[in-house]
Amino acid sequence: MKKKIRPEFKIFKVETEIKRDNEEVIYKRGNGSGFNVFWEPAMDVYEKDKEVVVEAEVPGIPVEHLQIVQWGNRLEISGVKKEELKAKKFKFHRLEREMGFFCKEIVLPVPIRPEKTVAVLENGVLTIRLKKASVNKEIEVKIRKSKEENGGK
Repeated sequence: MKKKIRPEFKIFKVETEIKRDNEEVIYKRGNGSGFNVFWEPAMDVYEKDKEVVVEAEVPGIPVEHLQIVQWGNRLEISGVKKEELKAKKFKFHRLEREMGFFCKEIVLPVPIRPEKTVAVLENGVLTIRLKKASVNKEIEVKIRKSKEENGGK
C-alpha cells in the first residue's frame, strides 16, 4: 500500500491567497478559473479469471467530470473535482480533502479487449471492468514464397 506524504504548503497551492489578519490565517480561494494541483485518487487493481478490475475512489465527482482513455495495455483515468464555496473568507482548522485536476495512468497486467470495457460510477467509486484477451489462441501462420522464388511474380 502506498502512503502519500503531503507537505502543508501543498494544501494551499490551488489558486489560493493566504493573508494574515489579526494573527489568524485567512484562506481565500481564487475565482475558480482553473486547477493546477495534481492529486491521485486511491485505486485498487485486481485480476479475476476473465477480467481485470480497477476501482478508483472519486467521491464528489460527477460522471461528466470523469474521463477514461484506454490504449494498448494502458488505462488513463482523469477528471476534476471542483469546490463550491459560498463564502469569500474561511478560517480553516483542517483542510485535507483533495480538489482540482487528477490524472492517473495504470499499466494493465495482461492483454485486454478494449471494446468490452465497462465502467460504472456508484457511491463515489468508479469501477472499470476490462475483459481479458485470449493470448493462448493457437493459429497457423501461412508461409509465402518470396518474389525471387516465384520468378519475380
